[in-house]
Amino acid sequence: MDHQTYVEGSVAENEKVMTMKDWIIVSLFMMIPIANIVLLFVWAFGSDGNLNRKNWAKASLLLMAILMGLYFVVGTIIAFITFILLAMEG
Repeated sequence: MDHQTYVEGSVAENEKVMTMKDWIIVSLFMMIPIANIVLLFVWAFGSDGNLNRKNWAKASLLLMAILMGLYFVVGTIIAFITFILLAMEG
């Protein structure tokens, strides 16, 4: 028995390493508007599926949430400063 057969036979289906082809397909799905967000939630919180993709989807959603929070905070600060400057002029 060669090493590759042993490794593939001893790993659960959802724990196998994703191939480059799998990641390219995932990347193509991420280019579809709206569907990409839906797929991220399905992959992150679905009961079955590859654990690598599941963890990647969770990390992507967490990063999106952090960035949206930062955009909101910075946008609010900029809007607040703008309103103060406009009020001082008028």
